[in-house]
Amino acid sequence: MNLRRRYLALFITTGTIFLAGFVLSFIFELNGMLKEHPAIAILLIILVPAVISAAMFFFMRFTQETQKKINLENENLYALGKKTTFFNLASFEVRVSLLKKSFLNRKKKQYITIFSAANQSVMENTSHDESIISFSAKIADFLTSYFDKDKGLLHRDSAFAYNKGLFYVYTVSDEDDHIKNLVNAISNDLFRIAEDEDLHVWVQPFFGVTEVNYESPLIEDIENASIARDVSERNFESLTFYHESFRKHSSKSEIDEITKALTNNEFVVYYQPKFSLTAKRFVSSEALVRWNSPTHGLLEPSKFIFIAENAGLIHSIDTYVFNRVCEDLNEAKRKGRRVLPVSINFSLHEFYSMNFLDSVISTIEKHDINPSLIEIEITESTSQTNTFMASSVIRKLRDHGIRVLMDDFGVGFSNIGNLRKMPFDAVKIDKSFIDNIESDKKASAIVKFLIELCQANELEVIAEGVDNKDQVEVLKKAKCDTIQGFYYSRPIPKAEYEKFLISNPFERKEGKR
Repeated sequence: MNLRRRYLALFITTGTIFLAGFVLSFIFELNGMLKEHPAIAILLIILVPAVISAAMFFFMRFTQETQKKINLENENLYALGKKTTFFNLASFEVRVSLLKKSFLNRKKKQYITIFSAANQSVMENTSHDESIISFSAKIADFLTSYFDKDKGLLHRDSAFAYNKGLFYVYTVSDEDDHIKNLVNAISNDLFRIAEDEDLHVWVQPFFGVTEVNYESPLIEDIENASIARDVSERNFESLTFYHESFRKHSSKSEIDEITKALTNNEFVVYYQPKFSLTAKRFVSSEALVRWNSPTHGLLEPSKFIFIAENAGLIHSIDTYVFNRVCEDLNEAKRKGRRVLPVSINFSLHEFYSMNFLDSVISTIEKHDINPSLIEIEITESTSQTNTFMASSVIRKLRDHGIRVLMDDFGVGFSNIGNLRKMPFDAVKIDKSFIDNIESDKKASAIVKFLIELCQANELEVIAEGVDNKDQVEVLKKAKCDTIQGFYYSRPIPKAEYEKFLISNPFERKEGKR
């Protein structure tokens, strides 16, 4: 028994003896008082037990809170290396439940954000590594200072906690950029802490966010944020907002179908040509996967990629498509046909895998392909998941003569600073920017600005999703380099693509194909 418990036991024993003596003496006095002052005696009969009960109640509450504080300090001593009252999950749930009710009739949005500084399996720290403990403690200190009372947050509309490698944050705000700013602030400090403290921890934060639903129990909101964080880690993305589809699990039959499709070579590669406005000819193409299912017909990626990612089959599909492209290029070369560079999309899982670079190089060498015929497309979000690692991989790919393209520029939390920091060869402006450029002056001005910005950084600019001549004319005036879209060609299977290259050897006259 520790010293505090000994003092508490002594206090309770002494108090009980004192109370027993008081009660006995009170009973003797009360007998005489009933005869002389009956009204006062009756009042004392009511008041004294009430006062004693209230005193015992507050005393028990005090001892309970004291014990909870002691337990919390001991829990944090083990998990964070020091005795603090930083909330655990139970304390967090109590506080957030109260805050959730208090904001019920207000118009501000409530969020629960759950994050880990790296993979949860690492941060959970089952081996009790001192570096992880120190890192987690510094994160707890940062959250405490970030939500301090000077900012008017801690005592009013926020809460945070630590539990088994995960940090929980509850916030309230009606600002559109609230979550983005919060995630950026936390991410930046995680990297700063690791660098300043010289901690041997590979920092890769994963955030899951959900907007609190007033009608659902709090435990469901917490679970939703946790699911979103797990999706972030699985997809190697820094931030994921919860969506109801995350609770939809792929059935065994769906997984079996995709596995069988890989075995039976049911996945096929379609090629979408890219037209250079400066060279006035087709200069490359993009490889796009389709599933030629005997049961469901020809399916686009949106119908099966999500299932493949959840089932851990995305690596097999990425590898399948890359090998097929290299086989097609090798065949065209051997037959003396016209060969253009082909860009291949790689998932985040594949790009950050340990042997990605070696696998790409060995596949190119296996099929005797000139590396200049291969272009690799990764999304901007993929490149920003771990900028240090992404930059390193991209540079090594380029050292081998492989061009690297930033895909879907402008989607999500786009950052024009990425154009300067990341060593890309080209940027693909997302279709969402192109859709209305022929009729919307603001959209047109934005695209023109993006093109000038990219070209100032010596990057080729490729416009995606160009569907009509008016859009082409706007992009010409803006001096866009390359066009990809239905106006010039839809994605077409290998046989049609070979005929397409024969019929378009050099120049291409204007007009929709």
